[in-house]
Amino acid sequence: MTGLQSGWLISFILLGMASDPARSACESGRVKVQMLGTGGPELSGDRASSSYLIWLDDRARVLVDTGPGSAQRFKQTGARFEDVELILFTHFHVDHSADFPTYIKGSYFTERTQTLRVVGPSGNALLPSATEFVKRMLGSKIGVYPYLSDYLTPSDRSTYTIKTTVIPWSYQNLQIRTVYQTTDFLVKSVPVHHGPLPALGYRIEAAGCVVSFTGDMSGRLGQMPKLAKGSDILVAHHAIPEGASGAAANLHMKPSYIGAMAATAGARQLVLSHLMNRTLNRQDETFRIIRKQYAGPVSFPDDIDVIRP
Repeated sequence: MTGLQSGWLISFILLGMASDPARSACESGRVKVQMLGTGGPELSGDRASSSYLIWLDDRARVLVDTGPGSAQRFKQTGARFEDVELILFTHFHVDHSADFPTYIKGSYFTERTQTLRVVGPSGNALLPSATEFVKRMLGSKIGVYPYLSDYLTPSDRSTYTIKTTVIPWSYQNLQIRTVYQTTDFLVKSVPVHHGPLPALGYRIEAAGCVVSFTGDMSGRLGQMPKLAKGSDILVAHHAIPEGASGAAANLHMKPSYIGAMAATAGARQLVLSHLMNRTLNRQDETFRIIRKQYAGPVSFPDDIDVIRP
């Protein structure tokens, strides 16, 4: 029995909800989200830090964030890294990105040959851009792990190449951007407010289903509900309780905002992640606050749990 079934799940379905013609467009049997990391940066507990895996047709295809411990969870899922075509970074805090070189080193022992696409925000004095992050990790001259630099500059020793795309982050330009598109996936992003730190929210469309990720954000820019409109699954980060103030409230959403956001977006289910000590034991309180504005299913999953549209 998973954590979803054994205690962390609080799920209520609004009876009599009006049918939505768009729902039938989601081929729910083809898509699932697996929670690789549902915790935060604290040195306690048994949750890995933020990371999510999008499966399509029983293949792991998109990785969202690579927080500490997520690579170990990835192994436990039975996923193949050679199937992952895209890594999306919401931002480059340690608890969202530290396992990236672990995945790249591990890929040496796989049969991967296809290009790995990495997408993330532009940087500032506090955090690097996506390109800077990858170079600082793997670059031949400035990289922490220069012995992995062949994945940036193709050589006889590398079987694939990493290609990075930087998405401009600015409080002055809040437009929704298409950042990746293939026959299987359409990915859009929008800048979100995470204090002074460059951060993005994402919307991933596949097989008619929509999965959106807020990443870490306070909600002050107001664009995430637009990006997440009609989401079959909305993954929202619940790092602070309703009474939080100061720096914590400048960086993260309170439950009341999460509920309002999910309702405005018309999300069909709300999944709460990035759970920390200050929110782990307050789920009943959080649920009551969210339920004042949002009537759909709400869950607090564990690592490895699978969420389906």
